[in-house]
Amino acid sequence: MNKIKLIVIALIAVFGLTNCEGDKGEPGVNILGNTAEFTVNFNDSNEFTYLFSDNNIEVLESDAVLVYRSEQSISDPTGPIDVWKLLPETIYFDNGDILTYSFDHTFRDVRIFIDGNFDLSTLTPEYYQNQLFRVVVVPSDFANNPNNDLQTYESLMQEASKKGFQIDRKL
Repeated sequence: MNKIKLIVIALIAVFGLTNCEGDKGEPGVNILGNTAEFTVNFNDSNEFTYLFSDNNIEVLESDAVLVYRSEQSISDPTGPIDVWKLLPETIYFDNGDILTYSFDHTFRDVRIFIDGNFDLSTLTPEYYQNQLFRVVVVPSDFANNPNNDLQTYESLMQEASKKGFQIDRKL
């Protein structure tokens, strides 16, 4: 209970400072949200489910939680670039099988899971091993604005930048 009180006080302080002026009248940095990145190995023993919880990410019950999965990695001279897709994500196979990556959350944790219309133990490892995810926590009024494109992680970052916000990355 004390941890929750501390988190609420910290969030009030952070959001209270978002409207402060910086040096020479320049706007201060607004913290829009937090990001965490991690790799998951799904299997029969964890029932193709992963529970993510990070005490360093502060979440209010009213915040929006977005989860992205890295669909592929593109080669670039500066290093590989991940291509992120917003969950839920559905994959349709030629044989009629349907695979869905999805999630649910509370203000304490995020549960990421795979579901399908077939026996998931028959999946090839590329669909359940070494799956890279990003969890992004943003205030709900930003996430619910229909003018903000949140479909990819890159578009989320661009929308935040346009509005002068910053997303803390805890990678």
